[in-house]
Amino acid sequence: MDRLIVDGYNIIYAWPELSATKDVSLEDAREALIAILADYAALGRLQVTVVFDSHRRPDAAGSTQTISGVRVVYSGRKSSADSVIERLLFEAEKADEVTLATSDGVQRDLALGKGIKTMSALTLKSQVEAATSRRNSQMRDRRDRSDLSRRLEDRLDPGSRERLDRLRGLKPPDQKPT
Repeated sequence: MDRLIVDGYNIIYAWPELSATKDVSLEDAREALIAILADYAALGRLQVTVVFDSHRRPDAAGSTQTISGVRVVYSGRKSSADSVIERLLFEAEKADEVTLATSDGVQRDLALGKGIKTMSALTLKSQVEAATSRRNSQMRDRRDRSDLSRRLEDRLDPGSRERLDRLRGLKPPDQKPT
């Protein structure tokens, strides 16, 4: 399974809608990013890990949890998100198809040096939007096809439909088929 490692705050600051949300509530911005990544992970059958800094808070302990299928890592007070991402990159197996999403040049250079693909925050945004758009289009197409074929009687030829109407008592038996 492909893996995506996301530099959480880097993405939040780069995406305009998340950046505006963080100005009101950083927690809401994190939750929104996690929800977006969960949807994207499901659409692309990806294993997503998002890493957030928490080293600047003296009471912050490092933690890892899974939210809606997304592995969420908080760095803790003794390390930064960058150091957690570096560890994840070095732990990646050769057989893993790993991509790092960040606009941090140092992190991207480190990943590229290890042979790991990278994408900028805005490239991730465009890929998420494209995947969501494809899904929405497929859902509209399925709904439209479903609406067309919802009733069996609407798919019957006129003769079969008339015989069905007679069986259901909607037409008298002596009436000739048309």
